[in-house]
Amino acid sequence: MKYLLLALILPFSVSAHIIDVNNDAEFSSHPQMIEKEKYAETTDPEYKTALTRHVVFFDLKDSVTESQREEIIHRFLELRNSTRYGKLYIHNIEVGHGNISREGVGKGYDVSFIVSFLSQGDLNYYVGQPAISDPKFYDPMHQAFKEFVGPFLKVKKNPDGSDNVGVLVFDYQLTSVD
Repeated sequence: MKYLLLALILPFSVSAHIIDVNNDAEFSSHPQMIEKEKYAETTDPEYKTALTRHVVFFDLKDSVTESQREEIIHRFLELRNSTRYGKLYIHNIEVGHGNISREGVGKGYDVSFIVSFLSQGDLNYYVGQPAISDPKFYDPMHQAFKEFVGPFLKVKKNPDGSDNVGVLVFDYQLTSVD
């Protein structure tokens, strides 16, 4: 029940940020680097254990064909076969495409994924670059996927002149709501 309440609240809080086109913070996200001496600790499967979600939205170029979209989805779903220490470490991956929201704030994102992990350590290992630069501490399969999908993503200019690449990521750990 606690998680259901959080699941109902989260989309509204996320959309509140997305709706505010005058929110300067929307365009000022910067990678949060992990210090090299903390790589082992922060990528350990026991680091901050709790159900952890990595929500990803892609805004694909208009020129992307249906076949290419299917290949992107297929390759992303293959990430669930990624292993660490010889074991699967991704708890679950869900996919959705074709935004069905009637709120009018989809911002063009047309493919979404929710990746679930059992710890923030697993998430950190999965994310890798740019937060972690040493390949010993991140998933090479996910890194290869990021390199594959990059050319299919839209790139626009933000009001501040920086690039707005067609991907949005939101990570969080489920917490109890009492």
